[in-house]
Amino acid sequence: MNLNAWNEIMSALSERDVSTAVDAASKLHTNASTEDIPRLLSLLESADFFIREAAAWPLAELAGTSVLPQLLTAYQRGFDEGHDNDGFTAALLEIPALFGSQAKRSIATLAGTSEGTMKDNALWLLEFCEEEGEAKE
Repeated sequence: MNLNAWNEIMSALSERDVSTAVDAASKLHTNASTEDIPRLLSLLESADFFIREAAAWPLAELAGTSVLPQLLTAYQRGFDEGHDNDGFTAALLEIPALFGSQAKRSIATLAGTSEGTMKDNALWLLEFCEEEGEAKE
């Protein structure tokens, strides 16, 4: 995404008007590309939980398992701040849905090598993984 489009979306994401911010989050999700991954990762560090959630969707789809530690750190921050993280949860669930057995292996590795809330959140996400050919009940 070119810098002008990025800056326009970032400005709208910070608006107090809810529908403007929601439209901006939708544009970010639709227009972000792999070249935007570094900028999206920086949004996970925002003090604004809505901006973190907005970045989670395209990151989950574009970068998948490669950014799980950063996503799960930002996810836990939302809980620590008292947010329900519904949007973030939905974004994280895209990873097992999109990346299948690769996601299961990566998440299992993260769960096995992490501690504390990172491990807890990885174990939770692992529950939504399935092997190819395996049906969820």
